[in-house]
Amino acid sequence: MEERRDDCVLELERALDARGLRQTMPRRTILGVLAGMDRPFTSTELTEHVAKVDPRIGRASVYRLLQLLRGCGLVERLHGPATEAYVLCLLRDHHHHATCSVCGRAETFTLEDSASIERAVERIGYTMEHHVLEVVGVCPACRAAGHGAEVPQ
Repeated sequence: MEERRDDCVLELERALDARGLRQTMPRRTILGVLAGMDRPFTSTELTEHVAKVDPRIGRASVYRLLQLLRGCGLVERLHGPATEAYVLCLLRDHHHHATCSVCGRAETFTLEDSASIERAVERIGYTMEHHVLEVVGVCPACRAAGHGAEVPQ
């Protein structure tokens, strides 16, 4: 787990370096906390976790870096059923997210046939430029624990 987190921090730092952005100690601290987030999080949750590591790092610093990472495509915003959340996303290929409405866990997935989305959009007269697909449901672990609807067999 710690090795994955360190690899994640290195990848984030490389991405910021590639954009000519300075590596400050507060940024490194925030990146370390971010790399340890194992589910979608709000900006408030991230700020609270960062404050536990270094209380001198303010909310504005966390929020600025979060927005900077969004602009770089390293953090994506999800629109869940309860609140807006973010997820660290280092995948470069086009993908989508499925979020569990019970535990908040998010998984990524790809569509083998995204052309069907384009055809559906063309039927209503639009020309698709890009698409965003978010799925909200109940993950296998929560279903196994008796939460949410059963999946038909």
